[in-house]
Amino acid sequence: MAERGRRKRRRPSEQQSDYDGAWKESGRQHLREMTEKYFPVIAALIDWRYPPEWCDKELGRILARFGRRPKSVDMLVKVRLLTGDEQWILLHLEVQSGWEAGFEFRLFRYNSGLVWIYEQRVITLVVLADLDEAWRPTEYTFRLGDFESRLRFPTCKLIDKLDTEWRDDHSLPVQVARAQIEAQRTASDAEGRYRAKWRLVRNLYDLGYNADEVHEIIRLIDGMMQLPEDLGQKFEEELTALEESLNMPYVTSMERIAETRGGANVLLKAIANLGDTLPEELEQRVRRLPIERLEALGEALFDFRSLEDVEGWLEAHEKPTRRGPKRPRGRNSR
Repeated sequence: MAERGRRKRRRPSEQQSDYDGAWKESGRQHLREMTEKYFPVIAALIDWRYPPEWCDKELGRILARFGRRPKSVDMLVKVRLLTGDEQWILLHLEVQSGWEAGFEFRLFRYNSGLVWIYEQRVITLVVLADLDEAWRPTEYTFRLGDFESRLRFPTCKLIDKLDTEWRDDHSLPVQVARAQIEAQRTASDAEGRYRAKWRLVRNLYDLGYNADEVHEIIRLIDGMMQLPEDLGQKFEEELTALEESLNMPYVTSMERIAETRGGANVLLKAIANLGDTLPEELEQRVRRLPIERLEALGEALFDFRSLEDVEGWLEAHEKPTRRGPKRPRGRNSR
């Protein structure tokens, strides 16, 4: 690929966001919905009757060997195809301002490394959550004489989709994509991010989402669209007033999110002492617990001696994973 213009430098005032955590939770909780929306051709080949299996240890080994970019999110999942075959999928999400030299080769290394170490055929799917309209990587190719090595990967360019076929789509995967792009656009504009986040959340009620569904989406996008303390407080107050006006006072979305996040962080520190390393899957399961179950887990933790004890408790107390939000009035979930 020929050299293009210099990449935009990160501004000192750019706000921090937990894109990694937000996308990983979205992917784990709503893998089918997001795959069907972002990569429908691949989704149509998967037998969704079989639960996906997340391969955190396998991916961690590859990322440690090759080095992971700070503005990327990688997830490795094992699924069953309609043919009955097992298939590994490397989901890669790139969150940066635009073009990066060597990007295609980096994906080639990740894919080849997984094939080499685990002897599994791996497909790589790429979500481009950047704002550079001209950057559209699709493959890595090396040729010398009559030798050729090639990796061609499907991509989902979020800004393309949001401006065209997703313009009137209000499904959960599209709402997450909108939050990501708005977070990118307002990285150096706290007031702009506040307005964008408020519009996004306010519209959910108008579109027919119920309070539980709004809470779920806020939980997913809150890390992406973090606000300074003063604007965060203002957002909470506005949201509480809105919910009360709509006769939904039982949902105190931001307070519950903050309370749950804080409680999870404290518990995870204690749980980490029960083993050599804390598996990412176990961490995510704890973070998904509502505050009432976090409190119950905290009480039970005194009797635990290993991470297996924690896993056993979670198996007995977790709610069944929801396939997706209920279909509200007037919303497009194509």
